[in-house]
Amino acid sequence: MYQPPEAPKPGTVYGRGGADARPPEKGKSGGVHPGVLGLFVVAILFVVGAFAYLNLRPEADESAQASAPASAAASSAPAAAATTSAPPENELTTGKWILALKKDAEVRLTVDGDFAALKSGDGTALTVVKGLADEACFSLHDGDDRYLRHFDYRLRFDENDDSELFRSDATFCPEAGLTVGSIQLRSKNYPQYMLHQRDSEVYIDKSDGTDEFIEQSGFVVKKP
Repeated sequence: MYQPPEAPKPGTVYGRGGADARPPEKGKSGGVHPGVLGLFVVAILFVVGAFAYLNLRPEADESAQASAPASAAASSAPAAAATTSAPPENELTTGKWILALKKDAEVRLTVDGDFAALKSGDGTALTVVKGLADEACFSLHDGDDRYLRHFDYRLRFDENDDSELFRSDATFCPEAGLTVGSIQLRSKNYPQYMLHQRDSEVYIDKSDGTDEFIEQSGFVVKKP
């Protein structure tokens, strides 16, 4: 027998664009839209990621701060090393100077007639100029245009005859002495020979390696 369809229940709307207010069937979600679930999951992941970032960042900052001083120290090391090099204690330059023995500063180079001598006293203030044979070295004169030069190995004062031999004989190259704070004056044309005390006289001699020779060939530069 034909039965007419039941009339719609009040409060329920059917059709396109409507909302079904009927209770959900078993096995189906409770009416939450899949897009909403996706946004919820994304929000949870964001919160977890932010928490992890905030907890790990202080450790990274501390590590960077710990390495910063070491890097700064390493970068400043060359500058520190450069400032540790001290100038030589005793240096010959152009100007007027007195040469004295390092072992006894009262024994000084002086003029004895035509010869150079080492005697106790005020000494002779010698004028030091750039080397006649080599401007990297020096020549010394007594103020009367007589230059200190070696002749037959003995040191004397002679007028410049402008010969190549004279210029070489009258040129001496200073170097650090073997005693602290001293210099040695090496002959330009006899580079294995240097100014050396023999009693009160001065010669250019070749070192014999003894402590006595080192003391007798070590000089200091003093102001007049």
